[in-house]
Amino acid sequence: MPVVAETEEKKSRFICWLGPVTDKAAFLCQLETVRARYPDASHHCTALVIGNPDNPEVMQFDDDGEPGGSAGRPMMELLLKQGIGNVGAIVTRYFGGTKLGVGGLMRAYRGSVGAAVQQAELKTFVPLISKVIACDFAQESRLRFLVGQAGGQCLNAVYAARVEVEIEVAVDCWAGLAEQLLSEMYQVID
Repeated sequence: MPVVAETEEKKSRFICWLGPVTDKAAFLCQLETVRARYPDASHHCTALVIGNPDNPEVMQFDDDGEPGGSAGRPMMELLLKQGIGNVGAIVTRYFGGTKLGVGGLMRAYRGSVGAAVQQAELKTFVPLISKVIACDFAQESRLRFLVGQAGGQCLNAVYAARVEVEIEVAVDCWAGLAEQLLSEMYQVID
């Protein structure tokens, strides 16, 4: 769930939207929603990390008119330092009349994202793999047991001459489960 946190620095108001993001286009839509909600704000700075924060697929930031490197970069660096991926941050600033300087801006933007991170309910990302397993009707209950033991789940079943069960399991658990299934004569279709 996205969170919104508000901080203040020398009468400048910083409002941070922080939420889960796996798609850059969806994040840009969220940015437009935030811009529409706060149309009179001075700046809408962003940071985006998609994928594993140790090796992100997408990593970008935007200072939206603030001095270069004073807003988006500190926001993104905080997310990476905290090990948070698949996340976007948008910090809206209302200028309070006092210039903060580059250092002050960096602290304020980083602090705004930090306040939102403290409110967020963070979850560990577990990459999943989906497969279709074919078996005889008599083997279906055993298949469901084995998948459950591996921490996975059975999503759909198609009943024809044989049963085809779509399963989902953590990538790290797939090799062991696949070995067990093959030893018991199950057929991995996809």
